[in-house]
Amino acid sequence: MGRCQTARTQRQDRSRLSACAPRLGALLACLVLLTSCWLPDHFLAEVRLGRNGDYALTYKGELVWAPLVQEIKGKKLSAVEIQEKTQALLRDLKRDNGFKEIRSLGQGRFAVLYERSGRLGPRDQMVFVRRTDPLIIIETFEDGRAMVRSQALKSSQREQIAQAGLHVTGKFRVVTDAKPLRGNPKHVTARGFQNFVAYDWDISLSAERPVLEVDLKSSAPPPVER
Repeated sequence: MGRCQTARTQRQDRSRLSACAPRLGALLACLVLLTSCWLPDHFLAEVRLGRNGDYALTYKGELVWAPLVQEIKGKKLSAVEIQEKTQALLRDLKRDNGFKEIRSLGQGRFAVLYERSGRLGPRDQMVFVRRTDPLIIIETFEDGRAMVRSQALKSSQREQIAQAGLHVTGKFRVVTDAKPLRGNPKHVTARGFQNFVAYDWDISLSAERPVLEVDLKSSAPPPVER
């Protein structure tokens, strides 16, 4: 009886490991190539952040699953396998109800609309797409600071992405009424509503990652527009 249970448990463990193997393989590939398996492309993204911690994030554009793109380009998959992996990725994204629209474009690309809003606590974090794939990060700190940023890429990682034939292009905006402490936006403009100011970046593979740190305890002064 005990031996039968042990054998059955071992078979179940092997089955679970087999089911997880493709996902684990993809994640290991991402550790070698990227800090994230998902790459943004052809997108418009906006973060709205109030001094009270209220936030809203909108992302409209493409998400590219780098491991699948590489496998397709390397002709490592059959048409059936590509379809199976595409459907698995669709199911995975749909687990997050922030995705309002998801559509496969083929070749590991997905057109998406993502919307999420809420309130961040004194020490809190909101991440898009997810913590293992941090494309956009909104973080608050106990001293009243908040930071909006994207993931950082090393020069070697940028080169690997380019060599894989992948791109990162888009526009990113942060709108907040909090006092700016540091950042690297390309454009700064008043919104004409209370003290809200818009900070804009043009995103590309060669551009510096966007960062904006603000003081939620203080209101934004009139911006020096640029």
